[in-house]
This record gives sequence, C-alpha cells and structure tokens, in this order.
Amino acid sequence: MPRSGLRETNGGAHPGYRDANSGKADFNRIYNQLDPRSYFSTLGALDYAIPERAAPVFLKLFKAYEASRAKDALTVLDIGCSYGINAAVLKYGCRMEELRARYGALDAEHAAPQDVLRADRKLFESREPKRELSVVGIDCAQFAASYAFWAGLLDDAIPENLEREDPSPQAAETLARCDLVISTGVVGYVTERTFERIAACQPTNEMPWIASFVLRMFDYDPIAASLKRYGYATEKLAGRVFRQRRFADADEQRHVEEQLAAKGISPKGLERDGHYLAELYLSRPEAEARAQPLDKIVSAG
Repeated sequence: MPRSGLRETNGGAHPGYRDANSGKADFNRIYNQLDPRSYFSTLGALDYAIPERAAPVFLKLFKAYEASRAKDALTVLDIGCSYGINAAVLKYGCRMEELRARYGALDAEHAAPQDVLRADRKLFESREPKRELSVVGIDCAQFAASYAFWAGLLDDAIPENLEREDPSPQAAETLARCDLVISTGVVGYVTERTFERIAACQPTNEMPWIASFVLRMFDYDPIAASLKRYGYATEKLAGRVFRQRRFADADEQRHVEEQLAAKGISPKGLERDGHYLAELYLSRPEAEARAQPLDKIVSAG
C-alpha cells in the first residue's frame, strides 16, 4: 500500500485511523511517480529515515527466525513497499542519506525517468547483496512498486490493494512463500483487512512472523486481535521508540499531540521534540513467542 493519500479510502474501518490521518501533511503527489526523486527530496528534507532506523531490529528478527525455524535464505514481504526502500537498506546495505544524495544528483542532471531507472538497474546489478534475502513488495501504488521491481530492488512485486479485495491467485501463491512480513509506517492506512488476507494465504504450519513499526497515534489492537484468530500472539517492544520523520509544521505536530492526548498518551519528551515516533509490534505463533520474548531478541548482541 502506498504511504500517502492514495490510502485515504483504506482507513475508513477505524474512525481513529481516519481522524489521525486527517492532520497529516499531504504528500500524495510523491508516492506514485515514475521514479523516486520527489519521494527522497520531499521526505529527505524532513529526515525521513525509519527504514534505516528499523533495519538493525529487523536483522535481529531475521536471525531469530532463522534459528527458530532452522532456515536461511529468507523471503520477506514488505507491506507498503513504495520504491523498494526497505529492500535497498536491508538487502544492499544502503543508507538513507546515500539514496537521497543519489536521487538528488540525478534530479540536478534533469535525468528522464527511464534514465533514472536504467542507472538504478546498473547500480544494483553491480552491487553485491549484503545478505541472502528475497524481498517481495506489495503496494497499490503501481508505478512505485513496478519501479522497485524493474530496478532490481524487489524480487517480486504485488501491485494490489488487499484492503479492497482478496489477492489474485498468483499473488496468493507468492504471499504463501513469505517467511516474514514487515512494514515501516503503513499501519493506520491499512487495517486488519490486509493482514487477515495475508494470513489466510499461509500454510497452517508455516505462519510467517509479522513485524510492524507503527506510529504511536495509531492503535495496533484491531490487527493484533484479528491475527490472534490465526494463532498469533503479539508483543510490543517496551521502552523503545523509533523516529520516523520530523513534523512538516507546527499544525501537524499539534494534531499528533492532540491525537495522543485523546488516547491518554503523553508526548512530553517524545513527539513534543518534533518527530513522529513509531513502536515495534511483533506477531508470531504463540509457541514461538513463549520460547523467545521479543525484548530478548532485540537486546541480543
């Protein structure tokens, strides 16, 4: 799912999601372009870096999953993959500032979209992956997801909207092969509908782990309750928050603080310092959650 107003219709199941989104800055124009330049110039100016900040935690989860399932060469599903940013960071070790500078330079050269794509294909074909990882992206922003696939960042792309309809047979087959499901900021625009449809595709004895970085103003409980019906237990990583980006302006910050106050959550020393903050939720089959708590996975060296 795209990270923008392209998701406006999806949050309607939860008035809280709709209300929370109503005060966010509108970056709709950047999320489904022919290449990522506008995405990085706009969000980069606001220190958008949650993919990089989430990466060390994701990598620890990958390691724990491999140990729990005695498996390597993982396949990861990125919900709201956009232009393949999580894949660039996790698979190729890219830094957000590196990517921002790269696309800024291509923009300064007035490169055509096809030239940007050609340059990215050349780069990622020549760069040795940092880890053996297959990344599948799902996003109803078709240009963005297609770009990520043709640039070589995604191993497969699913340009479908699971908020509105069941996955196609081909997509369902791909979803069933995923070991882990990740997201960095899409919850609140997608709801439990998307997660249910992903879970419904899975073999009963091979349910993937689901790791979601969720802005604090959004409620993960509806998703956790839905996943519980599939045998999942959900943990929140206590005592840790992760910066997503700076607020676009004072109005956006005020809106978020009001949303948090309505939930009885204090922004003091947190959002009040000027950033959207996310928390990590991990949903796993109950037996695996009991065997190794989330906080021990993340605190492991």
